[in-house]
Amino acid sequence: MMNRLSLTLLSLLFLLNLRAEELPRPVASNYRLEIGSTSAISTYLSPLRYEGTQYRFGGEWSKAAQWNPENMIMDFRTGFGYSNMLNPTGTAQMLGIDGDFGFGLAWRKRLPNNLQLTIGGDTEIYGGALYLTRNGNNPVSILASGSLGLTGSISWHTAYKGLPILISNTLRMPAISCFFMPEYGETYYEIYLGNYKGLAHAGWPGNNFAINNLLSAKLDFGRTALEIGYRYDYRSFYANNLLASISKNAIVIGIIPNGIGLKKHSKINSSLY
Repeated sequence: MMNRLSLTLLSLLFLLNLRAEELPRPVASNYRLEIGSTSAISTYLSPLRYEGTQYRFGGEWSKAAQWNPENMIMDFRTGFGYSNMLNPTGTAQMLGIDGDFGFGLAWRKRLPNNLQLTIGGDTEIYGGALYLTRNGNNPVSILASGSLGLTGSISWHTAYKGLPILISNTLRMPAISCFFMPEYGETYYEIYLGNYKGLAHAGWPGNNFAINNLLSAKLDFGRTALEIGYRYDYRSFYANNLLASISKNAIVIGIIPNGIGLKKHSKINSSLY
């Protein structure tokens, strides 16, 4: 009798453990359109700061890690942006494009009261250019960097009149990097001819500071979810007595296909909550 009872208990524990491990780990896909203001300066092109409007489209995909789904989250993201700016007197135009790709791996802790905290590492490749339409010899300032940094987030899910809402704040900051900056007055034609000295620089927050913060609310309608948020993005490059910096403030509208699982009461291992 005791042997049968022990065998039954062991079987139940095995099945419960197997069920916990086999909870679906869906990919949380988010496609965002961002519109807002931007300001930029590149002393390689001009001593003046230009201001205007920026547009950005990006995607982000996160998932609970297979090897430790309860405590680890993987995150991929990419985006492309365009900006149109004028000098303080409105007599000169600067255009900007940029793109980025990043991957993050974070440890997470589910807390009481529907809270989730994450902290981890992040790697990013960034590239872009500022184009000053009135310049002759050097009309373009190229921006490029690769970085390793920190990421963290806090989220809380609740409901309003039966509509599930996930409120979250995510912060990313590079710690070490490598970035591109030419000498003052050095043309890209000289670089093309082989003048590569002093172009790559080791970066830290003192000469390659960046911060990206997104505060958002995700409204889960079931078949899809809508995200509304605000993003602040700032990055700067300083080397060879030259400075380039870009600051962006944007309203964010995102679409999450298939929702986030709160409305359906889905039994999933979500990366979001």
